[in-house]
Amino acid sequence: MSHVSEYDVENKFIDRLEGIGYHFVKMDTYDDVLANFREQLAKFNEKKLMEKGHAASFSDTEFERIRIHVENHSVYESAKILRDKYVLELDDGQTVYLDFFSSDTDRNIYQVTHQVTMDKAHKDDVVYKNRYDVTVLINGLPVVQIELKRPGVEINEAVNQINRYRKFSFKGLFRYIQLFVVSNSVQTKYFCNENEMADGQYNPILKSLVFFWTDEKNVRINDLNSFTGEFFRKASLTEMLDKYMVIKATEPVLMVMRPYQIYAVKAAKKRVLEANQNGYVFACTGSGKTLTSFKLAQLLRDEPRVALVVFLIDRKDLDDQTVDEYNSFEKDCVDNTTSTVVLINELKKADKKLIVTTIQKMANAVKSEKYASVMDAYKDKKVVFIIDECHRSQFGKMHGQIQKHFQNANYIGFTGTPIFEKNKGSDGRTTADVFYAGGKLDACLHRYMIKDAIADGNVLRFSVEYQRTIFARQVQKNGINPEQLDDPEYCKRHNIDMTELYHDEERIQTIVNHIMEHHEQHVHPQGKDIYTALFAVDTIQTLGKYYDEFKKYNDKLPEDKRLKIAAVFSYQANEDMDDGADEHSQELLERCMEDYYKLFGHRYTLETFDSYRKDIAKRLKQKDLPQVDILLVVNMFLTGFDAKPLNTLYLDKNLIWHSLVQAYSRTNRVDKVTKQFGQIVTYRNIKKWQDDALTLFSGDGDPNEYLLEDYDYYLHQWINQEPVLRKITPDVEAAGQLQSEDEIRMFIIAFRSMAKTLATLKTFSKFDWNDLAVVMGEEEYEGFKSWYLYYKDQAGSREPKVPVPVDVDFDIELVRTDRINVVYILNLLKKAQKDGKAKSEEEKQHDVDLILREIERSDNESLRLKKDVMKQFILTRFYDLPDDADIMEAFTQFEKEQLQADMEEFAYDNQIDYVIVSDLFSSYVFSKAISDEEIRKRLTAYKLGLLKMTKMTKAIKLFVQETYQKYKAEGE
Repeated sequence: MSHVSEYDVENKFIDRLEGIGYHFVKMDTYDDVLANFREQLAKFNEKKLMEKGHAASFSDTEFERIRIHVENHSVYESAKILRDKYVLELDDGQTVYLDFFSSDTDRNIYQVTHQVTMDKAHKDDVVYKNRYDVTVLINGLPVVQIELKRPGVEINEAVNQINRYRKFSFKGLFRYIQLFVVSNSVQTKYFCNENEMADGQYNPILKSLVFFWTDEKNVRINDLNSFTGEFFRKASLTEMLDKYMVIKATEPVLMVMRPYQIYAVKAAKKRVLEANQNGYVFACTGSGKTLTSFKLAQLLRDEPRVALVVFLIDRKDLDDQTVDEYNSFEKDCVDNTTSTVVLINELKKADKKLIVTTIQKMANAVKSEKYASVMDAYKDKKVVFIIDECHRSQFGKMHGQIQKHFQNANYIGFTGTPIFEKNKGSDGRTTADVFYAGGKLDACLHRYMIKDAIADGNVLRFSVEYQRTIFARQVQKNGINPEQLDDPEYCKRHNIDMTELYHDEERIQTIVNHIMEHHEQHVHPQGKDIYTALFAVDTIQTLGKYYDEFKKYNDKLPEDKRLKIAAVFSYQANEDMDDGADEHSQELLERCMEDYYKLFGHRYTLETFDSYRKDIAKRLKQKDLPQVDILLVVNMFLTGFDAKPLNTLYLDKNLIWHSLVQAYSRTNRVDKVTKQFGQIVTYRNIKKWQDDALTLFSGDGDPNEYLLEDYDYYLHQWINQEPVLRKITPDVEAAGQLQSEDEIRMFIIAFRSMAKTLATLKTFSKFDWNDLAVVMGEEEYEGFKSWYLYYKDQAGSREPKVPVPVDVDFDIELVRTDRINVVYILNLLKKAQKDGKAKSEEEKQHDVDLILREIERSDNESLRLKKDVMKQFILTRFYDLPDDADIMEAFTQFEKEQLQADMEEFAYDNQIDYVIVSDLFSSYVFSKAISDEEIRKRLTAYKLGLLKMTKMTKAIKLFVQETYQKYKAEGE
């Protein structure tokens, strides 16, 4: 397609816009743009002007007032003016409210022009003369600028060109540009104008904020013609400008939403307003759920049918940065207090339709009788609850209370790690159960999974190092393979308790030494930016051991080389001290706080624990503060915590399913180019759990695989389970008299079954103890529960632990490193397909699209040259590989076959011997050079004339060089 010029691309694009209703108008200079704006604005406001007895035009003095109002503002200020009204004083003394833009597509005036020249002669603050490709105008204001390149030209050149225009020549009305589109006809991207200045400095648009458009299934729409049909439809563009751009209220930033965010909002809005049902959005952790969910809340707030929108978040996620983020979308919208009274006062305000609060406060408000009059006012009204991080178990516990009160409410959840059948908890519910939409509607409204986000570069890939720490001194003994002691599943099958070894002081010391010796290379990549790290361990007691060991190591270092180590965890006031702990966790936390004071000069106590946690979060997130280098945690900060400067997670605990993906995802927020991976360094073998979790959350999990039965089903289950328990012990008194181990074991099993059923029943909003009391009331149940907990504790203490049957040493050895990227995840999905249904052609094509995205954004030029080869490999070979196949080895073999096929085809087309081509290629691979003389020698037998010999020599040389570039090792 190299014969297609930029001029051809431009003309075809303008023809396409005219075909969908845009009117072409010729404009050469800024004076033309101003004159056109004057005419179109009057036409757009014609009805309002004529109601004032005014002509549908402006006098010179009237337009001068308008021009002064609209010109010479920042991009951010211009964006606000565009969406606001202007009170114009007419020459006759009357005033009229002028609009610049309407959400009504039929009312707006859509135009397109090209080759407008901006220079100092027509706009005095223009620095350098520039001519723009194509400009789309609405009501006379330039709102979208399109810069085009011919096919084969890197479209980032157009991004660089736009940045130059933004700095030097987008002045006056061109500050109203909201969006940019760049294309080389084959690839097309869009992005926001943001704001030209940040902190007084020019603010270039980053390549990471330039997006491809996609359809609802995250398949890219690349070519300009298809993109134009989708993106530039008048209704679509108007909706984008009206609904899917964000002007941050507290900082001068303009943002545009990405396709998957827009589709998620549309699907959720449709579910609430048309189906009057619930649903949830499955959006990869780190892909911008907060913006998506908040935009949904704003749009629903503006719907007359909706009485109230409540954005629910968990109290522990409401840190200072979260509050700032929500308030930046809408000023002072967050109720950031611990008082339920504040929430009640907000609900009393007639004009307050959007409330951001914690689920804990909302649950308190619906339970408290003193707030009944306020809460009852919303009982039958259409209230929409938007629940962030809806995979959390605590939402499940409080969900029923809220659901029972608000009888006409809808619930929309957002999560990056839904609960599926495989990873569900004790109450038996999946995320689909909680947000069940009824009928044939899918509870999952939209999916944007980790494989999509990695391919698009919206989150980073992972690099996972598996460090082995326990080594057996002897060979197999008693049927136990000592080489598999680091495999938790193996130890579980053989009843081997590794707890003591995991917590051995020598092992802990070895790991601390390893972390401290290698920490610099993890958090200081390429010798530039310094990042921060989390270290997650399994218990508070273990954390204490590690904390002290880090202190010992630090004390041996010169003061300027010491790392800032901190710790945070939640403690149990009445914890059991019989497990050998030397100090209460409360004492440990107080020690950590005192050390923190010595490090940073801020003193905290147990009473100000929340402030302590927030200060730590701030130091992990902001590089301008003295940083916490390594933060020791047990569970806190492993979910719902976002920090771009965090790039490393050290692990000495077992993680599975959503807890693993959530923990990994703390590290992979996109930052500067120095941050290439989210780094995981694990001192336990969690490889299988990692692969299972990534498979589940990359598309193998079916939200509708398992759904709960109705309330009556579990009520009958409870009624049927009660006689089984009473046969063992007829009442609570008898339960306390059980003697034999068999009786106690049977009691534990029978009660556990009833407890599980009760947990499920409590998830229904209609749950009522009176329904259950026909066989067992709450008071009697609690009595049985006391004995159950007593016997369970006794049984646990009697169970002998099986020690490790071999002697071991502690050392550190890197077992393997996984680079978790798109190819890695697709290979996991391929294995998961073994026992399931075969992939459709559409699904396979989407996988190919993901691979191509991965290649396109690679910095490795040779990898990009392999696009076609990799595409063919995936379509023709990938899905037929055995489960245990080495994917890279299989690809290497496929490359060899393709290379041979290419050479055979070239030889056949040019009627020469394949051996000649193969030998010349091999020679070039060895020497990286090929001479015309060498080629001519091999062709002498063909007795070609001079012209044919010259032409053939040139063709062979070019083929050999290009083929080498295509197939050479790409080094990633």
